Amino acid sequence: MRRLLAVALLLGLSLAAPPDYYPHALGMTWRYTSGEVQKFVEVRAMAGAEVWMLEHRYSDGARMTEALAFRDDGVWVFAVNSGGETLVYEPPLLLYPPPPLKKGLTWGQTTRLRGQTLKLSAEVLGVAGVRVPAGRFNAFRIQTRLRAEGGAESVVDLYFVPGVGVVRYATADGGVIDLVEFVR
Repeated sequence: MRRLLAVALLLGLSLAAPPDYYPHALGMTWRYTSGEVQKFVEVRAMAGAEVWMLEHRYSDGARMTEALAFRDDGVWVFAVNSGGETLVYEPPLLLYPPPPLKKGLTWGQTTRLRGQTLKLSAEVLGVAGVRVPAGRFNAFRIQTRLRAEGGAESVVDLYFVPGVGVVRYATADGGVIDLVEFVR
């Protein structure tokens, strides 16, 4: 009986998601083939939550910052700041569900941003082998759809690796942006 209990405990621990499943630490940086650099630059309080400020810098000098909360119930986007203007998601938008990801998992939500209703839906389509400048990975392929109330829709496949993050963005029109470098 003890042996069975020990095996069950070890199996449970091996299936549990590691604490950095959705990686976040100050200074953590991702560089992509598009020239974009994403970096965690600050942690602050917002709407009663601890949020991590993820700065997006682009090769043309443009910047955008997202306020992300990493909680037991998933990764949430609280706000985005672009051009000095902060736009707040009401309610915060679920970016990723609680770990672990698995094929067939779906999530979605409706939120408002700048008075406009947005609907996000996402599905883990499976695992795919991906070769990018940063290396070779087995990544979860997550298809996301963001639809605005006027009918405009954006479809992007994210190739997500636990502990690393997004290694590829692929748009419906064939555009691909790959990870060049990841620094912890």
